[in-house]
Amino acid sequence: MIGEDEAENMVIEWVDTENLRKHMYAVSAIMGEVAKEFDGDSELWRRVGLLHDIDYEETKDNPMEHAMRSAEILEDKMPKKGLKAIRAHNHQHLDVSPENDLDNALIAADAVSGLIVATALVMPNSKLKEVRVESVLKKFDDSSFAKNIDRDRILYCQKIGLEKKEFIEISVKALQKIDQKLGL
Repeated sequence: MIGEDEAENMVIEWVDTENLRKHMYAVSAIMGEVAKEFDGDSELWRRVGLLHDIDYEETKDNPMEHAMRSAEILEDKMPKKGLKAIRAHNHQHLDVSPENDLDNALIAADAVSGLIVATALVMPNSKLKEVRVESVLKKFDDSSFAKNIDRDRILYCQKIGLEKKEFIEISVKALQKIDQKLGL
């Protein structure tokens, strides 16, 4: 499986947009923390989170190719279950259903990362350290806040046995650990 340094280099090589890179770092951090909850392969889960959108700049105008292209790029660098999870995170456009904890965790982490970052940006100092689980839960329920974030995708956490509050707590802590890397 692809090592951490090679994965980081791929992000730099394939992704020009700084905010997209930060999103990928955020999803990776969340996936690593969630893996610990399930005694999962945290290396695999982190790499899946980090590389899930490696193709986004190339495929953003063609959602039917997004994630399929990522899996092609990563085919010899990641186990089949990792490639499937990456494809499944775009299941609404592809004929790949999420079926296991890795698949469902990626869908939930992908969405919750945006909600937490959006919440941080409206804090007095725009810092992740200021974000509280209760604040994110309130923002979750406010459909006018960060409208582009699909709350139903966040609820995929329930498919892996985590309640919304517990998942958000794990996710907030994960992002607070890498606040410097995210610039928040």
